[in-house]
Amino acid sequence: MRQKINNCGPTWLAHLLLVFLGLCCGASFAADADDQLIFSTNECKIKEPVYGSTFDYSGLRSDFAHVVESLTNKGDTFEFNICGNVTRPCNGESNVAACLKRNGKEYVLGRQHELNYRKGKMYLNYLNGSKCENGTATNPNYQIHVQLSCDYTLDVNPFQIIPYANDACSFYINFETPLACLPVLDAVRSNSCSVRDPNGKGTFDLMPLSDMNHLTSDRQGRFFVINVCQPVLYGENMMCPPGSSICLYSPKATNLSERFVNFGTVQSKPVVENGRLLLRHTSNTPCAANKSLNYTSIVYFSCDQSVKNAHPTFSGFGLDSCTYLFNYVTPLACNDLKPCTAVTYRNEILDLSPLSKEEPHKLSKDGKSYTVAVCASAGKPCLEKGGACYEQNAETISLGNFNSHLRFNQSGSVYLLYEDGANCRGTTRWSTKIEFVCANNATKDNGASDGAGGGSNNALKIIEDSNCQLLIQYQTSHACREQIKCTASVYVDRTSDTDGMGSSGTELVDLTPLISANENYEATIDLPPSMASLVPKSTKFFLNVCRPLVPKYQLGCAGGSGACMAKVTSSGAPEEEHSLGFPLISLSVGNRTTAELLYVKGDPCPQDNGTALSTRIHFNCQMHAGRGNPVLRTIEECAYLFQWDTSVICPPHECTFDEKTCDIVHDELGQKFNFKNAPFTKAGKIEIDYNNTKLSVDICGAHRKAITDYSQDLVNIYFTHNSSDCGKAGMLNVQMRLICSNKTESSSTISSGDECNLLYVQRTPSICQFLGLNLPNSGSDSSSSSTSTTTTTQTTPTGKPTAAMVVTSTPATTTTAGPGTGPVVDPAATPIGPTASVGSILAGILSVTFFVTCLGLFAFSPARRQRVRRFFRRSSSAVRYSRVQSNEEANLLLEPNGEFTESDDDMLL
Repeated sequence: MRQKINNCGPTWLAHLLLVFLGLCCGASFAADADDQLIFSTNECKIKEPVYGSTFDYSGLRSDFAHVVESLTNKGDTFEFNICGNVTRPCNGESNVAACLKRNGKEYVLGRQHELNYRKGKMYLNYLNGSKCENGTATNPNYQIHVQLSCDYTLDVNPFQIIPYANDACSFYINFETPLACLPVLDAVRSNSCSVRDPNGKGTFDLMPLSDMNHLTSDRQGRFFVINVCQPVLYGENMMCPPGSSICLYSPKATNLSERFVNFGTVQSKPVVENGRLLLRHTSNTPCAANKSLNYTSIVYFSCDQSVKNAHPTFSGFGLDSCTYLFNYVTPLACNDLKPCTAVTYRNEILDLSPLSKEEPHKLSKDGKSYTVAVCASAGKPCLEKGGACYEQNAETISLGNFNSHLRFNQSGSVYLLYEDGANCRGTTRWSTKIEFVCANNATKDNGASDGAGGGSNNALKIIEDSNCQLLIQYQTSHACREQIKCTASVYVDRTSDTDGMGSSGTELVDLTPLISANENYEATIDLPPSMASLVPKSTKFFLNVCRPLVPKYQLGCAGGSGACMAKVTSSGAPEEEHSLGFPLISLSVGNRTTAELLYVKGDPCPQDNGTALSTRIHFNCQMHAGRGNPVLRTIEECAYLFQWDTSVICPPHECTFDEKTCDIVHDELGQKFNFKNAPFTKAGKIEIDYNNTKLSVDICGAHRKAITDYSQDLVNIYFTHNSSDCGKAGMLNVQMRLICSNKTESSSTISSGDECNLLYVQRTPSICQFLGLNLPNSGSDSSSSSTSTTTTTQTTPTGKPTAAMVVTSTPATTTTAGPGTGPVVDPAATPIGPTASVGSILAGILSVTFFVTCLGLFAFSPARRQRVRRFFRRSSSAVRYSRVQSNEEANLLLEPNGEFTESDDDMLL
């Protein structure tokens, strides 16, 4: 159990009784249902057991083979086919399904395939490989496993090799494909997921948020699986009904048809209602509270430029108890970017504004002369607002008015759309679509500009001029984005959790908050004595996360390096730099609390010129560490290993809320925070402007939930508040985002009517100590967007103020902090000590007695005995998996809930 037991009484004992009764009685029914979700076949298609849909992978068969080169293990090339064999012999043997080429030798990885289904996960096992020198008694041969993952878009490189040891016998490749998805509704096939801002400030584009699923707790033991603009990506424990963008996942449901319930069918367009950006999802599922209504889910989007790990949270219920409300704080809800720029879902700024300063481009095709500009007027011969036009037979035809709003299509590519050109056919008018393609060293030979001179006419190419639209592709280095993913999914087993904070399923590990666009990280050196001589005292190490180093004067490592080793002069200036590798490989994870980055292909190693220097960064969850900093721990075979303890990848943690004292208690860190003493409240109450009055909201009270979110350095507080303006029930759903910041400022957003929803944001230094975070340095606080704020009132499309949505903010005060400042001391935040009492000890003795009795009941069933063994082996967070180093470890990647032996448990630790 996650929560520390401070007060032991009848309520707590009753809760414990229910937990073990659930283990004794309910687990077997859930296990029976799960048995239907695990099977395999030698065919190339699977009929999934919940909806009867068929996944047919025969379309992935190649006429030759799929060829994937390993970036981490130089010289390794994997060749495999799906639903067939590779066309050439492997090590002189034909009829081979998978082959490994390594240092001039070939190894058969499999002679036949087996297609497996496991709770939504689908993967191919290639069997009967050749004998492996490092094989074990249970797995003596080479083998390869290909996981088939749902992705509605076709990526240029859909393959990802999971890093492996040089002596590994088992290999894992992830293959992203639309064939692993449920069918897409016709209505959203051409989904742009954008809407114009009625205030005339451009367009909101939410399509970048569709790349991943999100899981958010209903705080009652169930979970919402959410995707934005697209259906939920089908996968392990993500088996939502076809077409649903929001579904309720009930892990303990014994009927598979009730385990995932549609709470919102995917919507193709967001809307702006009463000044609020939102997606309103209706479903075909009758509401349990009112059978005459179906469930509806509303996602409210709020602007925050500083958020780097944006994800939705469940806020509460609407008036009818059939409407579910969610808040999604994201930079994509902001409309204050400079023209011709856009924000990706990773909070990366894509800036094409330099292209707007170029002279208009002149193109010709089929006797027509075209004039095109980017985010600017094309000038003569086009009209004044024209972004593109063509001339033919002395006549000029407008192809659309220019704008500077960049959009993203479903594949994540950025484009411009000029509309309202001349009449084309009937009521249809001409338009121009400019798709931007990354032009880097790999595409120079295609005639693209290298970006050094700002581009050339050869960088633009007319692709199509039909159906009343001109389609142009523009190759430019300005369209290049981060090449690797800084997020990764991992299966987490939380079946022992009883606090409603997690469930067995896929969760996201996200390191994007650590990406620095302004400064590099300087590592601390902490090598063992035997390695100290390898690094002179005048050496420094600079790193960045998931991206190249920020260019700095005199730091001369090869451009694009992710890590750099530099000898420094007495004045501190770098010299004799060596690249320690490039960020070419996406993030890999061991479990929910560990992750690893690998930078490869650095400069030649001084000790071995045939080996390239490389960097391995191992990230560990440490709530005390804050953002943390890299530490050089070992150097082995020209590879530099850094350890990085950080709170960023720590999972959400539910804290205890004491309604009598108005404290929230963080048992993991031994901290508590009192709202009555907080500097931003008046005896635990906050005031917001609402309907031209002051609305007083009491944070203290019963039924409060406090959940940490270390990816955003905050605590979310959830509760309801009486408000006569909120429909007949008079209940206002409140979500309070309490953010660690070096500034004190607040803002609030209210949606009234039937869906009463208050999002209150409080930035304050006083919560930092409670979260175990250092106070951010003055001037570098990423969580604060400005040093002062003003009060604003959102307006309706007619321009008149409305009370339905109010955004207010209070002036900011800055708390200065020098480098290395520790947690700020505040009267509201205090450490806590042991709180055990005689009563709690007595209750503990009674609970142990009861527990032993329950174990006796389990003794009659081998299956139940096995569940008890697994119960004891679990921790309060997640099972700890190490990097794949052996065949036994590799097997755990595909069956994390398998029946482990004692030796397996020792290895996992």
